[in-house]
Amino acid sequence: MHYASRWGQLGNFLFGMKRVKSLIGSPVKTVGWFRRGLVSWMDLIQLENQNGTIINSYHRFDSWVWGSVLIILGILLFSLSPI
Repeated sequence: MHYASRWGQLGNFLFGMKRVKSLIGSPVKTVGWFRRGLVSWMDLIQLENQNGTIINSYHRFDSWVWGSVLIILGILLFSLSPI
């Protein structure tokens, strides 16, 4: 499972410290994208445990933010370069 916090690496670390222990070994339902490569993984969108606790993952938001930043950076570098 690939979990991504909306708060970046700090959020991932805090999630691992506080919430993962209660999820280990418990049955859950998940929604996400299954990816194949040399190693298969699942980009988690939502996870729900037996108690009804719902955990959301924001890897799509993170990808959108980084994609937008890189596009803007490319436009700036292109506009500042001499032709």
